[in-house]
Amino acid sequence: MSERHEFLNISIENIAKVLALLATQGNYTYIDKLGYVPSKDLLTYYLRESLRDFHSLLRSGLKEEGAKELFDKFVSAISEGKINLDLSIDTIVNSIPEGDRKKLREISSLIAARALAISAKYIKTSSSS
Repeated sequence: MSERHEFLNISIENIAKVLALLATQGNYTYIDKLGYVPSKDLLTYYLRESLRDFHSLLRSGLKEEGAKELFDKFVSAISEGKINLDLSIDTIVNSIPEGDRKKLREISSLIAARALAISAKYIKTSSSS
């Protein structure tokens, strides 16, 4: 696997964690939007907007504590400079050739699917409450 491809996978995972953390708090907006994003510009917009909501989550903290471990590790990695979310977004967006709807769909669907898979580990079901 090339270094470029590996960095794209890391970037996808980073953004998926942001979306997963939002989902554990009941916010599936961006996962839903990314699953059907029709353009690269809109992908960029939704990813940046998800970071805005993530910043709100950083300020207010988790309402649902189930994902506290993920949240704490992720925020710590960001604080230590191990994760750069702006760079992750740029890497994702720049990996999609202009006008390549197939690649856009592939990447955006992968982000949404990873976010759902990650969040599923932390969401309490009605039977576990």
